[in-house]
Amino acid sequence: MSKQTPQLKKNTLSTQGYKGTRDFFPSEQRLKSYLYSKIHKLMVSYGYEEYAGPFVEHLELYAAKSSEEIVKDQLYSFKDKGDRTLAIRPEMTPTLARMVATKQRELIKPIRWYSIPTCMRYERPQRGRLREFDQLNVDIFGGNPLDEDIEIVLTGIDILKSIGASYQDFVVKINHRGIINSFLTKILAIDLENIPPILRLFDKKDKLSAENFQIQCKNLNLSDENIHKINSFMNSSIEECIQLLGEYSAEAKELKLRIDALKELTSSECILYSPDIMRGFDYYTGMVFEFFDRHPSNQRALFGGGRYDNLVGAFGGDELPGVGYGAGDVALINFMEVHGYLPVLNKQTDICVLRFSEQDRMSALKLTQILREKGLNIEAPVSVSKFGKQIQYAEKIGAKAVVFQGEEEIKSQTFSVKWLKTGLQENYELNDNEINNFIKKSALI
Repeated sequence: MSKQTPQLKKNTLSTQGYKGTRDFFPSEQRLKSYLYSKIHKLMVSYGYEEYAGPFVEHLELYAAKSSEEIVKDQLYSFKDKGDRTLAIRPEMTPTLARMVATKQRELIKPIRWYSIPTCMRYERPQRGRLREFDQLNVDIFGGNPLDEDIEIVLTGIDILKSIGASYQDFVVKINHRGIINSFLTKILAIDLENIPPILRLFDKKDKLSAENFQIQCKNLNLSDENIHKINSFMNSSIEECIQLLGEYSAEAKELKLRIDALKELTSSECILYSPDIMRGFDYYTGMVFEFFDRHPSNQRALFGGGRYDNLVGAFGGDELPGVGYGAGDVALINFMEVHGYLPVLNKQTDICVLRFSEQDRMSALKLTQILREKGLNIEAPVSVSKFGKQIQYAEKIGAKAVVFQGEEEIKSQTFSVKWLKTGLQENYELNDNEINNFIKKSALI
């Protein structure tokens, strides 16, 4: 008897998504919606309007306006069927600048816009950083720079406060690109072409030991005297910085106005002048800032941004100074998690309608319609099971009550209610007055 060939398993598709992306099951989506509802409410309270743009742009938009690291290492690019080179957006600011430039003369100033687009960057997934992420973008154009800079930082502070944070939970580190440029060119007399690698070193200073920072300074051919000045500068207060820069301290004095105002409006606990904040994007020209989490298990940058006075003018229109920031949803949710600010979010069903048999389908659906038209979130039964099991389901999803009509209720044109929190059972007549009484009681539970 010949051996039978074993039946090969059919090929099955992997349940794993692309690395660095996420599935949002209803529980995760509830949290995301909760966070975004807080953001939308806050942005509207400040007078910002929501906008949106395309998921893909011409590659040259990012090549001209994003950081070198993003363009070279993190951009997802491809050729379309018309042989055009496109890229999936890694950030929103270049699209924003293009859109503002398109209708610059028509837009009422100041322009206060925000958006929460999905972006993609090819980088190593890690805590607080994924390849696919949503990023809140908040920007303001066309006003007084001092007032704009103060307001933009306040919106970031209020976002964190809206999700539960106190001033002790985070710190806003603030710097100014002009201060750095003045220090390097006027005090250290460094040529312009040699500045970019020094800025990149400054940007990662907080991740280096003092010894390693010293070695890397020497690798950039900086003298011992200049390294000493750099260390003094990087540890200076804003007042010491103004003294150090002397006649070149105009930007430092401007930054001090912003810092002093923010401290008075919020708390000196969370506002800090920090000379090592660089921000990697080439388009920043003025104040730059980053929000940092102070929690011991999450001491990292949450989000940041800065002033970009020349971005819109690059599209051929008038120069339109602006300031803004981007805040990723992953970092915000991690912040909520470590500080214990994650809310308990149940399914938003108020009432479950129960059934006893196949014969009461229409009466249950009619009751569902009546209550739903009154503004309640009602789940209609789609199967018949034991009464106790239906109640257990309602309890699991966080419903306030179950309602039902047995034979007696159908005859008397009433419905029964069992309040799940107290176990109390009541009977209501099917008329507007009684139903409204039921709704009022439901709102109080």
